[in-house]
Order: sequence, then structure tokens, then C-alpha cells
Amino acid sequence: MRVEVTPALLFLVQAILLIAVPFLLWRLSGIRRVAPMVVIQILFGVALGPSLLGWVAPNLWEALFAPKILAPLSGLSWLAVVLFAFLTGLHLDVTEFRGKSRAFVAVSLSSLVVPTLLGTGLGWWIAGALPGMAGPAASPALFAVGFGVCLGVTALPVLGAILREMGLIEQRVGRLALGYAAVNDAALWVLVTAVLAWASGRGGEEVTWVLALGAGYLAVSAFVAKPLLERLFARVAPGDEVGDTAIVLTCAGLLASAAVTEAIGLHYILGAFVAGTVMPKRLAAAVLDRLEHFATLVLLPFFFTLTGLKVTLDLSEPAQWTVFALATLVTIAGKLLGTALPARLSGESWGDSWRLGALMPCKGLMEVIVLTILLDARVLSVGAFSALVLMAIATTALTQPMTLLAGRGAEANRNLGLERRNG
Repeated sequence: MRVEVTPALLFLVQAILLIAVPFLLWRLSGIRRVAPMVVIQILFGVALGPSLLGWVAPNLWEALFAPKILAPLSGLSWLAVVLFAFLTGLHLDVTEFRGKSRAFVAVSLSSLVVPTLLGTGLGWWIAGALPGMAGPAASPALFAVGFGVCLGVTALPVLGAILREMGLIEQRVGRLALGYAAVNDAALWVLVTAVLAWASGRGGEEVTWVLALGAGYLAVSAFVAKPLLERLFARVAPGDEVGDTAIVLTCAGLLASAAVTEAIGLHYILGAFVAGTVMPKRLAAAVLDRLEHFATLVLLPFFFTLTGLKVTLDLSEPAQWTVFALATLVTIAGKLLGTALPARLSGESWGDSWRLGALMPCKGLMEVIVLTILLDARVLSVGAFSALVLMAIATTALTQPMTLLAGRGAEANRNLGLERRNG
């Protein structure tokens, strides 16, 4: 009997591989003690892509994971990350930051500006020392700025997944890190828009429009959409019971918010996250109970793994290893110092400050999205793109161990202080 490979059968095989295999590798191998599941999903996607499977078994790769075959799965990938960004925003209670707005914004911006400036300096040096790393459309200055933007990225969805796995998403440190990452992401897309405008020869008018529309969107979300949602859900979800109508309205609202930010140039992920922050917090637990497990365990692997499948690594040039190593060191140092020191100055303890600093180098697939955009704009060469993809994987893999190390250091300092006081 000959089995006919129908589109439905192909989809089911792909879904089994993408959902089950990374989870089992992470769960059964003990890797979960040192690395978040998203890292395994990314690496699994890269392994199934042209860099490994396409090289070892090209016919199998062509049959299962060639780009034309993956196209139908893109919608699932987008839906996955939209839902997860919304759920991540739902965990964040912005009222917790009232009275600390200046300190919060200062730390948020510092965590982006410091690594971006350091990365721009490194990019300028690379443009001179390793000119093959710059894209064909990039001057040394444009390459340096684009390189700096890549090093300043913090991945909001992936950070949310890591915080969830570590049990920090309900703690104040986790919510602060999410808030910092949200500000990072908003500023990031403005910077990416500026780089693209520069690369295409357009002036600053487009960037100004994005800033103005983004500010207007945030204002409408906070002062118009939020009170309207409170009234609407008071009717459709009385007694904090979330039924089918409330779920459909929730999904429609978050998709609309994502569509607005995508249309104005701030990326759909930010819109979905903001939709989560303006939802009535009294309904948060019920909405999370209805949506979170399905979104994170079933849908989210499509986003992480599919993006990994689109990555092509070519590390035949030694210069790429140099760029990878330097970019990784500068990213970690810039994010750590750019977050921990201002957090301490704003009143956080040293322990929480170092944990916040250790969380912010997380790159994940947000970095790959930005890298792909800059590669398509010919700001980065294929060599620089490949090196920075490896940097994204390395920094994401190191986020959990660095955070655990910072937490143990803080605990040791507290115990030492108690001993001195008792002694």
C-alpha cells in the first residue's frame, strides 16, 4: 500500500515534530536545569533547517521543511506570538510602577542605550577591521548603527517564556524585567525604522510619524480603551467569570491592537503586549487559565521553531567567530551594567539589580527578526547575520544560568549579613 503525502498529512507530521520533540528533549534530558525550553526550540529549528538537515539529508529536508512548504504554517506562528505577547502583558500590572515612573523609564532606556552605544562602537571597529561584515547598501556609519541596534535588543516574548519557566513572572523582579523589555521593544522598532529610512535614503519624517502615532496609540490605549474595556467586560463577564463571549472579544481586541501597531510601524508584538496591559486585571487569572497552556505549549513552538528553520548559518569564515565572540561579550556587559547600576541607583537592592541585569541580555527570536530585516535591507552581510544569530542563541541560553547565579550571590550576601548581625 502506497501512502499518499497529502497537505494534511504533511502538516500533522510537521506539527508533531515541532510541538513534541523539543519539549521531550528539554524535559527528559535534564537540559531544563540549565537552559530554557525556548533555546531548545530555536536550536531544534536551526537543526531542521538548511544548515544541518538540509546538508545531511537534502531530500528529507526538501520534503518536510523547504521554505515553500513552511508557508502555510506562518499564520500559526504569527498567532502564537501574538497570543503569547498578550498573555505576557496580562501578567504585568502597570499600577505597580506608579510613583516610580522616572526611575522605571530611566532604567528601561539605560538598558537599551548602553548596549546600543557600545555595539555601535564595536560595529564601527568591525566595519574598518572586517569590511566584509557590512552589507552592500551600508556605509561604515550605517553598519555601525545597525550593528548597535542588534546588540541593544531584549526579546519580550522569549523573556516572558523564560520568566514563566523560572517561576519569576509572578514576582516583582520578573514584572520589572517585563516592563523594561516592553520599553526596549517600543524604542527598538523606532530605531529599526530609523535605520531602514537611512538605508533607503529617506529622511527623518517617517521616524517622526512613527513616534507620533506610537505615542497616540499608547495614549488611546491607556485613557480610552482601558476604561471602555472595564465597562464592556463588566457586562459580558459579570462576577469575573470568563465565558465564550469574553474570550472572543478578548482575542478580537488583542488582534486589533496588534494590527494597529503593525500598521504604524511598531510591530504587532508590541500591540499584543499593550493589549494585555490594558485588560481588566480582575479577569487576568481566568483569561490565563483559558488561554495560557494552549498558547505556550501548542502554538508557541511554531513561532520559535519556524523562525529557526529560516536561519542559514555559514561559518566558513574565521571573521564570523570573531564577530560572534565580541558581540556576545559586549551585549552581556552592556545589558548587565546598563540595567544593574541604574536599577541600584533607583533604589533596588543589589541582588535584584544584578538579577534584572542578568535577565535583559535575552535575545531570542526578536533578535532574529531584527537581523532578518537588516539583512533584507542589505545593512548586514550574510556573514554578520550568521554570527549575530549565534550570539542571539548564546545570550538567550545564558540568561537563565546568569540569573540563577545572580540570585545565589544575593542569597549568600544576605546570609553573610545576617551572620554578621547575629555575631
